[in-house]
Amino acid sequence: MHTFSEISETDGQGSQAPGFSVSTASADHSRYVQRVRRVRGADLALLPEGAPTRATVQAALDAWRSRGRPLASALRLTRQLVMERLVVLDVEQQAEVGVVTRAMTELAEVTLDAALAAARAEQDSRHGAPHTAAGEPIEFWVIGMGKLGARELNVSSDIDLVYVYEQDGQTAGRPDGRGVVSAHEYFSQVARSLRALIDDVTEDGFVFRVDLALRPNGNSGPPVVSLAMLEEYFL
Repeated sequence: MHTFSEISETDGQGSQAPGFSVSTASADHSRYVQRVRRVRGADLALLPEGAPTRATVQAALDAWRSRGRPLASALRLTRQLVMERLVVLDVEQQAEVGVVTRAMTELAEVTLDAALAAARAEQDSRHGAPHTAAGEPIEFWVIGMGKLGARELNVSSDIDLVYVYEQDGQTAGRPDGRGVVSAHEYFSQVARSLRALIDDVTEDGFVFRVDLALRPNGNSGPPVVSLAMLEEYFL
């Protein structure tokens, strides 16, 4: 059980200001923290001291990868380090909420970037890269909505995403000429792979729960949409 001590301040005139609570709790009261420290205690230093930032989260992810961890595992282990750190900052150091929400948002950005790069590389190997009829590369965006879009994720937030590709086309195929698919099919498979890397629950947990309900036509709509389709929907 967390304990709190009630203290009061005095102003320069000697009168008391309203009291406020200061936590005397320890982060290791958290069963989650206990578990992370028990299993990953020797690895906590992979996340440099202080509030997690985009750079330090990326460094921790890179360190897990350099140890030979598959990406899915490295993403989840990086989350564990960030979460343990945030409990310490919140419970023991009374960090401002903005410190927590910024760290969680940057964790989402780093892990989504890594997952997207891996998902695209996987589909490129199967189908070749997608191009327009004129031979131009087709861009793809992962748009953060809700708390992610506002950069105010909390520690229990899911992430609301919309997947958008620039325009229609098809892939180049493999060197043997096979594997050609439409741009829509290519990016649909990218989206499935990305979601598995972020959302699937494994022995290492998950990274974030992914919610696609804010896409055009909600859960009845396709998982990925073209930019023209998105514009038409919003209009």
